[in-house]
Amino acid sequence: MRRVTLLVPRGAEAAAVRRARPHVRVVELPAGAAAPRALPTFEDGEAAIVVGLCGALRGLGVGDVAIYRRVTGTGDARALDPALAAEIAALLQRAHSVAAYTADHMVTTIAERGALAARYDSDVVDMEAAPLAAALAARGVPYAMVRVVSDDASRELPALEHAIGADGRLRPEQIALAFLRRPLAAFRFVRDVQRSLQVLSSVARILGTR
Repeated sequence: MRRVTLLVPRGAEAAAVRRARPHVRVVELPAGAAAPRALPTFEDGEAAIVVGLCGALRGLGVGDVAIYRRVTGTGDARALDPALAAEIAALLQRAHSVAAYTADHMVTTIAERGALAARYDSDVVDMEAAPLAAALAARGVPYAMVRVVSDDASRELPALEHAIGADGRLRPEQIALAFLRRPLAAFRFVRDVQRSLQVLSSVARILGTR
């Protein structure tokens, strides 16, 4: 594989990636639409791989690895670098090729997942892919995106829609309130995220030590 930089949302996702001790550059980004603000300078011929967690809109389960082939946000859909995606697929042979949608909030309900899957013909949802795709394309940087599913489409999550601010920072008070209101859903959510973070570490180890 060509020289790459791993781009990952800061916090638990970045910690999981760094635990893998990848032998490539790792750059932490704010969550959500603020992510492109922290993009680094890339050398000629260098590629970017965006890694992290995502939610399933249909089909996939917790711990599944998703390689994006297309991402849709508020603008047009963008196809990702097929050659780089193929290189990654050869390393992650059990990964799924998916279409992704980028939302401006955490998607927590079964109803919204179904609506997004139908409207955008997408399999997974995250909060960074579309703005990062636009920013990387504008710079002429080849890029791919690999995410691990942390929540599937069959279960309601705590009401975390406002847990991430416009600046990409977590809002602890919103998280605490959502968890207090639905403790069982919170327990399941934390358990599934921990499992998916372990998978993310494995993915980062493979991508960063090839």
